[in-house]
Amino acid sequence: MRLIRTWPTEWFVLFGAGCDVRGSMPIAVQTGGRASLHSPRSLEPNFSRRAFCIQGLLCDVVTIEEVTQKVAASIKAARSCNIVTPNANFLRLARSDPDFRDAVLASDLSMIDGMPLVWFARALGISVPDRACGSDLFDSLMRQTDERFNAFFLGATHDIGQRVRRRLNEGTSGVRCAGVYAPGFGSVESMSDQGILDVINGAGADLLIISIGARKGLLWTSRNEGSLAPPIICNLGATVNFVAGSITRAPIFFRKHGLEWLWRVKEEPALWTRYAQDLMVLTSVLFGHILPCLAEYRLHKPSPAQLSAACLRRRQRDATYTIEFIGAWTNDNIAPVREALSEATRTQGNLEIDLNGVTYADAGFLGQILLAYGYQRRMRRGFVLRASRKPIQRILRLHGCGYLLHAGDSQIEPRQTARRLHPAGKAAVRRLWQSTLDACGAAWINPHRH
Repeated sequence: MRLIRTWPTEWFVLFGAGCDVRGSMPIAVQTGGRASLHSPRSLEPNFSRRAFCIQGLLCDVVTIEEVTQKVAASIKAARSCNIVTPNANFLRLARSDPDFRDAVLASDLSMIDGMPLVWFARALGISVPDRACGSDLFDSLMRQTDERFNAFFLGATHDIGQRVRRRLNEGTSGVRCAGVYAPGFGSVESMSDQGILDVINGAGADLLIISIGARKGLLWTSRNEGSLAPPIICNLGATVNFVAGSITRAPIFFRKHGLEWLWRVKEEPALWTRYAQDLMVLTSVLFGHILPCLAEYRLHKPSPAQLSAACLRRRQRDATYTIEFIGAWTNDNIAPVREALSEATRTQGNLEIDLNGVTYADAGFLGQILLAYGYQRRMRRGFVLRASRKPIQRILRLHGCGYLLHAGDSQIEPRQTARRLHPAGKAAVRRLWQSTLDACGAAWINPHRH
């Protein structure tokens, strides 16, 4: 192995099999003067987030400016922030891959990247000013003039990584490349080698930009975030290609009107199959979930008196904290929900949510439940949701949260009514029907898909 050191930029370029633990590609690492000693990540839920449930995904209503400020503040405070950027592809993957879905829900910030999700949110009455995509976030960080951030790039190819390094470090960008690593097409396990983690942690980076595909990137993050030093972890998809110039971003008109996918197909024709699959799922969600949600709201919209009458009860037994919700809950009376869930997660034990007394729930209330679910999963703690009444089960399924009905049955005590509500035969038929719908893209005919 050969080591080259040049001053004052302190660039270390390593060549040989000893640098890449898989012996496939060179690694370039820059130390930016920051302490690179690894300390355990402090993970705390933030129930003050303007987070909503959009078809089973947790999405924050934020602007690019707000995210940029949060990133800068988190870096200064050395506070962990895992950022995801859900789009139509995330929605499709989350409906068939529980591990991926849980990885999305375990994030600290979920920016609405895809215009279809923006449209769905607006249809549900959520005031979303615009999409907040990962590429725009990175552009915003690059435009910063008062401070510079060190970024480590995991993904793409070695050539693209070097082009990113040259562009960022030879100009006046607010982001400096602290290192690049091209892992190739290995598995999540092979990319989780301690040697790779040591390279990332030794770079002194503020941000870790991951571009190895949505599913693999989030599963890799979920597996390794406790061993990573950079406070900010972002799965930003094709951003690294845009920065390198290997792919041209869509014009603003295409981005504003939800046509970026058309431009991406022009740039990368192989993407058309993914977009076709995404479109089928979007169609099924529109007719099987969004429209019925709107009908449910018109039929059962709670009055101000009903919202004022809503209440909750808390109790703790051994290592399990239980919150029982009663009445109608929406984003308009969400404050007690935030406070109760925040207190519950501070106990560092199992969490039980009882919705049997709930008469109505909207995307704002369910967003807080998903936030708690994601945090419990992230911390490997128990989570159980009890909802035996048909009306609340229907609400959960229409919002894409049917999976919560089966969450954690074996982690705390088993539900006594589980077999009566979900017989094995019925579950088997449902799984077969769901797999058939996923294959043919006709899931819109079944509003109880989850």
